[in-house]
Amino acid sequence: MTTIRRLLYSNLKLFLGGIMLLLALGCSKISSIDDGNNDNGENPPATDTVSYTGVPQSDIYEVTVIRNGGVRQKQVVFQNACPVYQAGYMNMTTNDMYPLNIFKGRTINWSTFSFSGTITIEVKLLSQSRLTMSSNVTILPSRYGITPAVNGNTITFTLNQPGQCSVEIGANGYKNGLMLFANPAETNKPDTASGSYRIFRNAVDTDFADIGAQYTGIYFRPGVHNMGVFHIPAHIKNVYLAEGAWVYGALIMDGNPDVHIFGRGILSSAKLNYRESHCVEAINQSNNIMLEGITIADQKHFAVRLIGKNNTVSWVKTIGAWTYNCDGIAAYEGSTVSHCFIWANDDNIKIYRNNIRFTDCVCWQLNNGGIIQMSWGNGNATNVTVSRIDILHAEWNNEAVNRGVISCVGDKFAEGGMYGLQKDWVIEDLVTETPVPLIFRVSPNAASPNEIHGLTFKNWNVKMDLSKGFHNYIIAGDPDKPFDGLVFDHFLFNGTQLTAANWITLMNLNVANVQTPTFQ
Repeated sequence: MTTIRRLLYSNLKLFLGGIMLLLALGCSKISSIDDGNNDNGENPPATDTVSYTGVPQSDIYEVTVIRNGGVRQKQVVFQNACPVYQAGYMNMTTNDMYPLNIFKGRTINWSTFSFSGTITIEVKLLSQSRLTMSSNVTILPSRYGITPAVNGNTITFTLNQPGQCSVEIGANGYKNGLMLFANPAETNKPDTASGSYRIFRNAVDTDFADIGAQYTGIYFRPGVHNMGVFHIPAHIKNVYLAEGAWVYGALIMDGNPDVHIFGRGILSSAKLNYRESHCVEAINQSNNIMLEGITIADQKHFAVRLIGKNNTVSWVKTIGAWTYNCDGIAAYEGSTVSHCFIWANDDNIKIYRNNIRFTDCVCWQLNNGGIIQMSWGNGNATNVTVSRIDILHAEWNNEAVNRGVISCVGDKFAEGGMYGLQKDWVIEDLVTETPVPLIFRVSPNAASPNEIHGLTFKNWNVKMDLSKGFHNYIIAGDPDKPFDGLVFDHFLFNGTQLTAANWITLMNLNVANVQTPTFQ
């Protein structure tokens, strides 16, 4: 063999060897994100082995999860930036100018992962161009009892249970904040070999035009999908978003009950026009909807609007809304909502019907809407329980009628012909982690009757920034039907327990047509 031929042969072997190595690496990446059917129920992490082509990622934070045995897994940290107002862009209206100018230049960064047992979280601040590192770092909610260690630009802490954590660096770090969604390990992943699921790989909207009747489920594999506004067909009862799946679009159930939407993937409205669609909506007798585990990002309208009966929402996270009309979670009669994170720039928790429970939720409110909205017009709700609510921030810049930790708007526009009733409510174990501008805006418009009978506030620990000069309001519009049955049971306001002697002056409260509450 000549010297030239030897050189060619040697180079060919190197070339083929390189190709085989690339193929092997590619296969290993694909297998690491495939279905995640691990024996221990944990999904593979949303690491950079998953290709999130075109999805904005954080230039501020790096997050690493350290699991048993010291195994380090770098997470993808997503970033949602407040958009710049552009008239007409994606159907922006002049009403969008105001909130977008308020939050101009801000971002919210976030990462999602699943685990069981105990893990260590390592957060690195990559750049101080938007956020200055501080030794004053807190992990909220405080009920988790997490104390971080700070070393240079690195924050370290331990999680021994699932939850939604805000990493707060300094007093104003939340303006370019970091949310960590630590999900419980999955126990109900679909069997992809069953043949009952239509499996999508990097789907586009035309792929959803005709889903065969032989399928009862849809399975989004890891990767980026462009679904658009999808009305789920009547024969589809399961929609699964695998961890690592980023799905652009919205899911609508119209006359389609008993649908289960679940997984650890992400549903994003980023490619939809403003107010084009609610993110997840169930209407026209779409009862018994189960929504579990997913993240709803970049919403441009309601995040979750389930107006059928007997729904279950758990471990759902909503994040990244900046304009108005971006409500949080509404689930109607007989529904249960638990372990959710709700970011909203309109009403956060909406309770308008009977026998509803919200428990173990973490809330972040921008400058519009109430955190717990009792009524907007025809709100009629009896036997309601709201428990263990942690409010990270509430950013109201006025005391308008639809603000407040508790809001009851009623017939806001004085249309007439409406009726509201709230009866036998218990709202307990509620905490404001930072001072909020106001607590109570319970003042339904007297143009239509709205009655309240039996409303207990138990074990509250709330802080209000009185320097803004805002008032609290508990006002019944009809003097012939005063609010009654109000109970303040171990209610701390700015560190002082409310009593019959101090409740009006302490809270800077406007009160009218209210029977004297009970204080315990």
